[in-house]
Amino acid sequence: MGLTEEERFRFDLTGFLIRPAILTPDEIAGIRDQIYHIHHDPESLPLEHRAVPSGPSSVLIDHPKVIDVLHKIIGPDIRLENSYCVWRRKGEAHGDLHGGGPQQADPIFGYRVRNGRIHAGMVRVVFELTDVGKEDGGTHFIVGSHKANFPMHPDHMSLEPGKRSPFLMSYDCPAGSAVFFTENLCHAGPIWQREEPRVTVLNAYAHLATHWHRLTIPPEVIAGLPREKQAYFREPWVADFRTRPATHNTMERFIDNDELSVNTDHRP
Repeated sequence: MGLTEEERFRFDLTGFLIRPAILTPDEIAGIRDQIYHIHHDPESLPLEHRAVPSGPSSVLIDHPKVIDVLHKIIGPDIRLENSYCVWRRKGEAHGDLHGGGPQQADPIFGYRVRNGRIHAGMVRVVFELTDVGKEDGGTHFIVGSHKANFPMHPDHMSLEPGKRSPFLMSYDCPAGSAVFFTENLCHAGPIWQREEPRVTVLNAYAHLATHWHRLTIPPEVIAGLPREKQAYFREPWVADFRTRPATHNTMERFIDNDELSVNTDHRP
């Protein structure tokens, strides 16, 4: 399917887009249950399911309605940079506005359009597992800031009521939706306003040639994934010129051999 013309226009204009309700009710329920136990009773889960994206949440790694967007805004060679989950209660927040501004040349966070094609750096996909309204405290964006040519102005960096930028925007979406945004877009996780917790999984995807996060997903979690999902955690390189012809770090090559995924068995 790829991107529709409308989706491409919205993503380029604002820096984010939503694909609503891509998950089934059973998938939503299974992932929510896993996240509840990760946050409240991790010992009740098998060791390899105590972090996302494992077990029920592994469906998110390569969901077709996610991957076909990423192939159009990052490229065909992608890897999963990072994944974490949120169980946010009323009154809790994730962080202030950050990002945005003139980083288009940055190979990790930059955003460019050339010859009719979007070239985004890191792209965050927020899987909303709760119905979200614009006033609930979901992720907020300074729309268009992913293409700003000047640093973010402090007058536009407040989340306080009455002091917010006129360009600050959130969204409505049903549970099971995927929200895509370029990491070069100024964004924030403000205070959650509802009694029902906000439950989300946030995956960061990037081009195979780049690596920003030092991945901290436990190695047993990655080892417990099927080989085709482990392939999204392969090491960040494109070509190995020790062979003739050069070896390319494709999904198919990784799946067909016993090469290890990127090492996550380390301490800070």
